[in-house]
Amino acid sequence: MSFDWGEIWGHMGWVARAVLATLFIMSVWAATIVSERFLRFRAARAESLRFGEEASKLFQSRLFADVVTAGARYPRSPLATVVVSAVNEHQEGLKAHEAGATYDIVEAAERAVDRTVEMELSRLRRGLGGLASISSSSPFVGLFGTTFGIINSFRAIGVSGQGDLATVAPGIAEALVTTAFGILVALPAVWFFNYFMARVDVFGVDLRHAGSEALDFIIKNMGRRDAEKTA
Repeated sequence: MSFDWGEIWGHMGWVARAVLATLFIMSVWAATIVSERFLRFRAARAESLRFGEEASKLFQSRLFADVVTAGARYPRSPLATVVVSAVNEHQEGLKAHEAGATYDIVEAAERAVDRTVEMELSRLRRGLGGLASISSSSPFVGLFGTTFGIINSFRAIGVSGQGDLATVAPGIAEALVTTAFGILVALPAVWFFNYFMARVDVFGVDLRHAGSEALDFIIKNMGRRDAEKTA
């Protein structure tokens, strides 16, 4: 038996072929997740940077309603979603206070920020569970094919009554190929999973920082309003 992929495929049993087909599907699935998450993270970062620059100027001018309007122009920015949630809670709280309500607006805005940060991080993690499953299970799928390759080698020895290389080579090649493909699928999946999880952690820090800054502006604005009323 020559070391030719067509030759190896021709000598493979249906189990090994099913294993390779499964690994191929898993690799396509992993590539789809990686491509989609890469584009999603890039868009989230780009829009968040643009929104951050715009929102900072609007906060300095106390144009809170314009912050909400600006956020609508950046639908893929998690930062915009977090900041807008705080501003919306602030705006609604002011209206409620004018109507006679007596709850703490800042505390309500803090809760809104915490909820929104967790929701946005959950959206950023979408699909990464599948990537983790692929990275952890594909070596075992390959190992399943490995087991049957070794079984086929022993079966060939039993049928022929000989244990020479020509007899066992097809089964051993089948076992090694399925093992190699299992590892080949797992390694990139592990690398990209760790990469994206690190990016999610960075986003988490940025979102909490942005939410804290938005709350600071809200507190300052409420202090100014109280001072203006007292005056």
